[in-house]
Amino acid sequence: MIAEPDTSRIVLIVCLTVILVIGINAMLYAALRRGDEANLVELTRRAFRNARNPWKEEDEALQELARLVKRLEEEKPENSGNREQQP
Repeated sequence: MIAEPDTSRIVLIVCLTVILVIGINAMLYAALRRGDEANLVELTRRAFRNARNPWKEEDEALQELARLVKRLEEEKPENSGNREQQP
């Protein structure tokens, strides 16, 4: 048996999608009418950059942390494990 589709959910999803598309287009139109082309272009570039790699800043921070930890480990004295044996 095939269940009947839930038409209320389908209509809701379609309506939300249409509202989202109209809202984005209205914002773009308003920005162009005000003469904010440069800001709009930069905003679009940042949005696409973030869409390609949404965790770029976090990845860079983790790489920096890994680099600093590695540097600290390299700077440790060779006999640091012998401290516990000394009186």
